[in-house]
Order: sequence, then structure tokens, then C-alpha cells
Amino acid sequence: MTNHEEPNLIRLMESMEKHGQKEAGEVFSKENPIEESADIKGKFEWAKKACAFLDENFDDETVKAIRMDCACGPQIEWIQSVKDAYDASTGPEDFVEKTNALNLGYWLEYDGTSFYLMYPQCYCDFVNQVEDTLPKAWCYCTLGYTKKMFAYVLGKEVEVELIKSVKMGDKECRIKITEKV
Repeated sequence: MTNHEEPNLIRLMESMEKHGQKEAGEVFSKENPIEESADIKGKFEWAKKACAFLDENFDDETVKAIRMDCACGPQIEWIQSVKDAYDASTGPEDFVEKTNALNLGYWLEYDGTSFYLMYPQCYCDFVNQVEDTLPKAWCYCTLGYTKKMFAYVLGKEVEVELIKSVKMGDKECRIKITEKV
């Protein structure tokens, strides 16, 4: 029996529909269901299949857009604590210092024009318990997560770029965040 209520599958299908790929989403879902009894390895294998399907059927920009839009949302408590740090800051460097002092499991850097969000490990509950790599397509969701969070915190649109990813074999996840001009 398959679980059509699995949040990752639902978000993927909704995002594919949003990007004009509803039929492709239905085909993928039918051919690659997530079993109700799937353990973490089964979920990881499903993630690999989802990436392969996306990479084989769409260009990188479309894959990125689909995955960014199917990201889970940051917890409002975390976002608000970072927003409070930003609002209380005297500038970007002070914001970085205040945010890093919150010990939220990630840290920030600032290079004079962009922020860099770094994670020491993969926090994606769906795949982080398996010691194996995934294609870049999987990690594009963290760009969606980061974009939502920093657009809210900074109060303006931001551009995000995946620089490094633990699931791609790097020692950390690193996302560049630049305010849109």
C-alpha cells in the first residue's frame, strides 16, 4: 500500500504542478510511490529516484525551481529569533554575531556583500540518516528554505546559491544569500 499523504511527495507534486508539470508529477508518483512501511533507507532511495527523474526530464533551472518550491518551511520560532537579532543589529556584522550567538545549529558569515549560511551536517530528516550522497537536485530544497527565511528576516527579496552540500559529499552545507537590488 502506498502513502499518498507523505509530505515530501505531496510538496513535490504540488511544486511540479505549479511549474506546469502536473502530468509529469502524476507519472512520477505512480511509478515511484513511497511505501507506508518505508524505512529511512527506502525514503533515501525514493529521494534518489526523485532526483534522477527531475534531472532526466528537466533542465537545471527548472529542477531548481521545482525543488525550491517544495521545501519545507522554517519553524516560525527560529525565523522570529533570527528576525529579532536582525532588527536589534547595528549592521551586517553585528547581525551575524547576534545570530551565531543563538546557537541554532548553523552559523552565518558576511563578506561585505553577501551572507553565507552554513550547516555542519545535513538536517533533512528524510535523508540525513543514510551515509551516502545525493545529486544536487535534492539539496535545492534548502535554497527554498533559506530564501523563505532570509526574505522574511531581511524584509526584502533575496537570491540564494548552493555552494556546498553535505549530501553532495562536502564537509558542510554552504548557501550564499544576496539581497536583490
